[in-house]
Amino acid sequence: MNFSYGVIAAMGVLIAISLGLIAADPGHVIGPYLADVPADAPSMPAFVSLPQGTASPGCESTNECFIPYEVSVGVGDTVTWSNDDVVSHTVTSGLLPHGHDGIFDSGLFMAGTAFEFTFEEAGHYDYFCLVHPWMAGKVIVA
Repeated sequence: MNFSYGVIAAMGVLIAISLGLIAADPGHVIGPYLADVPADAPSMPAFVSLPQGTASPGCESTNECFIPYEVSVGVGDTVTWSNDDVVSHTVTSGLLPHGHDGIFDSGLFMAGTAFEFTFEEAGHYDYFCLVHPWMAGKVIVA
């Protein structure tokens, strides 16, 4: 019998909370807001991980060879790629089958190291790993 009373009491509490939320004055609810950011404010750097296991095909089906797959930054911002895998990779601008487009290339960088590139022009930059060509990502510079 005590179990039944416990269930009834829990339901009562949930109903009371629900009614309280429904009756809440919308003026008292904290919501999202847009902050005023000065045009000359320093931007936030972007970080991309090359996670463990990306040396084997499969990550491309979920766009998780580079995490995040796509980053957006401003002109003059730097993106840092961190090799969190156990094997060496590259971060090479371009798209397969065309290959490297000459904009940036990390060269082979080892596990536990990082590569940085500062984007000086707006545009869309595709990139991939020369060693593991199924690995692909994208940087959008606005």
